[in-house]
Amino acid sequence: MPVDAHRGHDAMSVVTLAAGGKLTVSHRFEAHDLEPALARIAPDAQTSLDDAEAIAALKAYLLRRFTVSAKGKAVALSVTAVDIDAAQVRVECVGNVKGSPKMLEVQSTVLRDVYPGQVNQVIFRHGKILRTLRFAGSEVYSVPVR
Repeated sequence: MPVDAHRGHDAMSVVTLAAGGKLTVSHRFEAHDLEPALARIAPDAQTSLDDAEAIAALKAYLLRRFTVSAKGKAVALSVTAVDIDAAQVRVECVGNVKGSPKMLEVQSTVLRDVYPGQVNQVIFRHGKILRTLRFAGSEVYSVPVR
């Protein structure tokens, strides 16, 4: 019986909230997971990480499928960089949390529509607060920020 070299699908994101409300999100994906997923994410583009149309669709997809909210209102995120190498794809995003919420809500359903077994890990950092969140469905986690 052949052995599968790669059985699971996962992604890692690091969310950092700075004292002034600046929010940064850094996503990391395995290129061999992400490239085949482009067929579903960007059906009108080439299934290639070299295709500008596919990358534009990927950016929009990530902004829909990964959210951070404060008091039930989504924090507007924008993609600032996409770095692609042979093994990994990194996508950097920034936003600004307004006011002084006590909690932020985080949800990551990235690639769950493509790979049902997808697990997304999110590391949340703010001052001395450090939380590791595991997303294997459509859960939303609340993280204290004060």
